[in-house]
Amino acid sequence: MSQTQGDNARDKDRRASRTARSARSVQSSQPSRVVRASTLVKQNEQDASSQDIAAQLREKVTVRPKTIDFDKRRKEQKSARRLYWAKRVSILVGVLGVLAFGVWALLFSSWLKVESDQIRISGAGTWARIEKIQALTNGQVGRSLLLVSDAQLATQLDAIPGVASADITKDYPHGLIVRITEETPTAQLLAQDTKQYTAVDAQAQQITTYKDAAAGIPVITVPTTRSGLKNQAVLESIAVLSDMDAGMRGQVTQTSARTQDSITTALNSGYTVVWGNSSSMSTKRAIVAKVIQQLQAEGTNSGTIDVSAPSRPIIK
Repeated sequence: MSQTQGDNARDKDRRASRTARSARSVQSSQPSRVVRASTLVKQNEQDASSQDIAAQLREKVTVRPKTIDFDKRRKEQKSARRLYWAKRVSILVGVLGVLAFGVWALLFSSWLKVESDQIRISGAGTWARIEKIQALTNGQVGRSLLLVSDAQLATQLDAIPGVASADITKDYPHGLIVRITEETPTAQLLAQDTKQYTAVDAQAQQITTYKDAAAGIPVITVPTTRSGLKNQAVLESIAVLSDMDAGMRGQVTQTSARTQDSITTALNSGYTVVWGNSSSMSTKRAIVAKVIQQLQAEGTNSGTIDVSAPSRPIIK
């Protein structure tokens, strides 16, 4: 029995020895591998970097509770609103500033102001007094042309005796062009005290005074100009003359009236016309024109035509 155990032990030792030799043979047959220090350093760095990334990911993944500061939030909102309105106010102030400058430049600066030497007046001087016209136009000096009312100035000029119409043109940047159409006087009053003539318009307004009679304008003799313009007969005579057409009025050489209902005119054709007053003048004019035509056709170059009662004209 002991011999058998000894044999078994020897067999195990032999197998172990063979196994060891076989292992050494395999190791000797494989090539040897050299590990460099730099490779180990890089591996260590990569391992450390991987650990850092993993730590960062863990921090991001970690859910932290969010705390809201309401006071701070309200302050931020107020600050944003203030900034919003500050911008809007700044824009508004800028726009208003531009508008204010534009208004000042156009209306109150010297850029468009009327200058006296840039006002040109034409068409006046015979009957319309140039001084009265200049007094009105010079009132616009210093004003912006944009503030000058053409219509208003023309209306004011039209009211001047001797002015039939006025046309105003703005001549930028500083001028006014005034074109006057004069009105031929309706009559001229011969004052016995001064021996001077005063031209008057259809409204009995004085136009101008002069020494020598103007041709083609009817003459009314009065004691004085002032008294004549207050006399009802004289005023009615002016009304009769103003209702005549220009052709007939140009033939009148003399006008007289004892009363306001006895207006009489002498024509340069040799006829005398008794008008009475200024009523029904269109009918009276037509009758006078027709009668004169008939008289001339008959060869009668003088006579008196009384149309004071137009329904019953009288020829003498």
